[in-house]
Amino acid sequence: MLFSNIFDALGCRDVILYNVVRPYDVPMAKATIQTQNPRAIVGGTALGVEYCEVVVNHVFNRNAVLPRPYEGVTTILEARGRCIAWPHDRVM
Repeated sequence: MLFSNIFDALGCRDVILYNVVRPYDVPMAKATIQTQNPRAIVGGTALGVEYCEVVVNHVFNRNAVLPRPYEGVTTILEARGRCIAWPHDRVM
């Protein structure tokens, strides 16, 4: 079952980020959810309703391209220890 809105309001839930391109079932990284607030700004852009803000803790696929890259952060490896936007439907 993929991520849904069922987590505490403060975030801070550990999750696995899955690939945003085929094959979809490949884990990219372990992360911690920070917020689902659509107005939260990550990398200069509001999250919107399709994304959540996560901090990347551990990288499984170092060359995976971020779905929303921003200046100096284009791969999941570069995002380790940083906040990024990741689609809700690719979080478990």
